[in-house]
Parts: sequence; structure tokens; C-alpha cells
Amino acid sequence: MRYLISIRRWVQETPQAIAFRNTDGASLSYGELWQRATSLASQLSAADAAGTPVVVYGHKEPLMIACFLACSMSGRAYIPVDSSLPVERLQAIVDQIKEPLLLAVRQPEVEIANARSVERKVLEQWASAKPAPPVAADGPYPSDTSAWVSDEELFYILFTSGSSGVPKGVEVTAACVDNFLEWALTLGDVPKEGKTFINQAPFSFDLSVFELTMALASGGCLFSLCSETQHSLPKLFLALADSQAHIWVSTPSFAALCLNDASFTQELLPEVELFLFCGEVLLPSTAAGLHERFPRARVVNTYGPTESTVAVTQVPITPEHCASGVPLPVGRARSGTRIDILGTQGEVLLPGETGEIRIVGDTVARGYFGQPELSAQVFGRAETLMGENDRPVAVRSYRTGDKGYLDKTGMLYYQGRLDFQVKLNGYRIELGDIEENLRALPYVKDAAVLPALKDEKITHLVAYVALSTEIAPSSLKARMRVKEDLSKRLPAYMVPKSIVLMDNLPLNPNGKVDRSALRGSVQPR
Repeated sequence: MRYLISIRRWVQETPQAIAFRNTDGASLSYGELWQRATSLASQLSAADAAGTPVVVYGHKEPLMIACFLACSMSGRAYIPVDSSLPVERLQAIVDQIKEPLLLAVRQPEVEIANARSVERKVLEQWASAKPAPPVAADGPYPSDTSAWVSDEELFYILFTSGSSGVPKGVEVTAACVDNFLEWALTLGDVPKEGKTFINQAPFSFDLSVFELTMALASGGCLFSLCSETQHSLPKLFLALADSQAHIWVSTPSFAALCLNDASFTQELLPEVELFLFCGEVLLPSTAAGLHERFPRARVVNTYGPTESTVAVTQVPITPEHCASGVPLPVGRARSGTRIDILGTQGEVLLPGETGEIRIVGDTVARGYFGQPELSAQVFGRAETLMGENDRPVAVRSYRTGDKGYLDKTGMLYYQGRLDFQVKLNGYRIELGDIEENLRALPYVKDAAVLPALKDEKITHLVAYVALSTEIAPSSLKARMRVKEDLSKRLPAYMVPKSIVLMDNLPLNPNGKVDRSALRGSVQPR
């Protein structure tokens, strides 16, 4: 696998260089990272049920990165789960895997059923069980690569929101990651070797694959912003000043939050060269603010769902784009990818026509773990031109459910979702997932969730809830109860900000919830 081979090169050439550090003060050099990863990999290889995916549970500890690499070295896919997710969500993921090994970098609050859990102390013992082999000055770093994941073997499985109320696992192969990384290292026309990359997103969010792979493959340093740091602006800005960052990767909303503070300027981050965005709509005002505050930095917008390995388009955003008065483009397709716009009958539309975005290319995922019927609905195969000779090759395709159009130059413009899926603060959320979990509360008889919009941008989620029984002496306390109970079942970013209590949800003539009527019936508080 090219990604792991790239990391091994830097372990050999610069073993003392810092590969990872976080805002809690923890760090690992390339030599230490490799030592821990290879030690863990040998233990995983000796475990039974070879090839079974491994759930890696934690936050932004150095051991998380070592676990990811160890899984890849032992021929296993890893499943990153951030400790901010409720235990119920972790259990829902574990239940979809056949008795996975659970590498708990942080111990869950309760025991997880159907998983072979490894305590943190055991992990640390594994990581330090063997001394690091000597670094050869005139040869490759010693390691047996025969067990490494490669080609069409699974590299990671990332669980995203599912419309049935159960998360679905996107199967991303080693080839997908290699092909994505080759392109990602070219973004912004900025050299990446030895640079420091800001990591805002949790490792369970696919945006983090951008900075994680780019940093380690280029001999750079991944600088992780822990959740406690991100929740305090004074701590955040002190950390940013300490980061010496060159490459910024985040959701647009996070950058917009930082721009609210006048000190977020080139003086705070004097070395920053590139702002790289994905995960949600980049507003012209955000891009314009970055151009004004960071005149030496470039701003690049990208687009792509988890099912296509993070991103497949890119465009440098200029001040002219920001001043045009129209939504910003999301870019042209990378080499190895073709973007189609499909009509209602699946026909390919002409430039300028709006329809569903389909991605055809060599970074499209294999499908959804253990869900062949769901995979068949959106994944397929299509022929596209590949290689220097532009020969036709059959590759995987994915119907995104996103709405957009291509202009005559192949520039893609994203226009939102075709279904009940939304993106909020960079997270892709199935509204049906929240609704199913609301209905699972014993006192809820029906529920619907809608996005609240301001200036065509989703600001928060609103839940319309019909109760079967009284649950509190006042509507305020009832709404608080709904939020509290829902937060035990879902991650914080999926809990609606506003709860509207109703006797019954309005229905349309087809007997379905009339969502248009909901929007106009009650003003959310």
C-alpha cells in the first residue's frame, strides 16, 4: 500500500521528527509511532478471526493513530469511533460486526456487548512490548509488508447516519485511499513535505482523512485540536498560535467561527499557506474573510461524500468568486473521477441542467458493510476513461442523492440534497435517523425533523414531536426532557436545537407527514 510505504520512508529518514501532537500536550515522533504500530500489529496478527474489522474507540490520543496503522499492517480494516458518541451508538456499530476486537483507547462508560474489548493498559503494554528495530541508513526500514492491506482490501469502515435509525458503514479500500492521497497532495499547488496540518474534525468524520493521510505521507506533523480546546475560544487561539500550522483543514463553519474573532489573522498563523474545506457549503463571506485576513494563503473548496473517499473535486476560490454574487463552485473532478448529472430516469443531463450528482471513479467505496440491498440501490459500475491513453475502464459508481449541475467547463455546483439528508456543521445527517430515535422514546407517538434555514444555509435542526403522555409539568421541561433522552441515543451534533411539541403531526392526502405544513404551522423556539 502506497500510503503505508510513504510513512515508512519518513520513519527511515526522519525518525525523530514529530508525526503527531495534540492540544493536550501529547506527541509521537515517526520512530515512536512506527514502533507502537508494528508492536500492536504483531499482536493483532496473532489474534484469532484474522481479517475481522477492528473498532478503535477514543478521541485524539496518539495511540489512536498507532491503532489505525496497526490495523492496516495486520490486514484488518479499522473503524474509528470518537468517544463523544453515546455508548448506545457505539453498541449499534459493534452489533453490525461479527464480534470485532475493540481497541478502547478510552474506556467506554459501560461494557460493550458482542465485542472482545482490550483495555487501555493492555494497549499501552502492547505498544511498548518490543523495542523499535534499528533504522537502516542505506536501506528500507525493516518490516514485513505481506500482511498489509492493499488494493481492494478494506482499509477503513466509516459509519455514517442511516435513514433506518441504524448507522451504516461505508467500506473504503486501500486502493481508494492511495488514489485519493495522490490527488490530495497536489491541492492548492502548495508543497506538503514536512508541513504542519491542522486537524479539527474527529477521526470518525471522514474530513479528518484529508489531514491525517497528507501529514503522515509527506513527513509532516498532524496537529490535533482536542474537543476541550475547540469548546473554548481562548484555549483554541492559544493552541493555534502554538501550532505553527501551514495547512488548515476544517469545515467552513469552524473557520467562520474563528473569523468572528478579530485576532484570527495572518499574525496568529504566520506560516499558513492553504485553507482546505470540505463537508458543507463554503459561503462567499467566509472565503472573502479569509482572503482579507490571510492575504498570503490560498483557499480551496472541495466536494465529495464519504462513499467516494472524502473528496473528488477541487477549485481555488478567488476574491472574484466571492464578489460574484452567486454560490461558490465546488470544483472540477480529479483525475480518475468523472462527474455525471442524472435526470429522474437516470439519464445523463447536459451542462447547465440540474439533477442528481453521480460519481464514477477509482475512489468510490465498495458499498455498505453487511447491507447488499442498500448498496445495490446507490452503488453500481460504469465505464470511464483512465490512464495516459484514456482507455475505457469499468469502475464503481455512486449516486450521491446530492443535487447540482455542471457548467460547460466541467465545473460542479452543489445545490443541496434531493432527499431528507442534510449537512450541518460538516456532519452528514439523515433526518430519518433522528426521527426513528425520537419515536423510540416511550412517550413519543410521532416525530418529524426539519432543517431551519437562514439565507439558504442550514443553521440548526427542528424536531416536531407528538407526545403520547404528559412527561413534565410544563412544555419547557418537556422539551428539555426530550433533548436529554435523545442525547443518550445520538451524538450531540444530531440532537435538534429546537423542539416543538404538538398534539398530532399534520398529514397530507397520501397519509404521510405534511412537512410543508409543519414549516408554516409553528414557529420553533
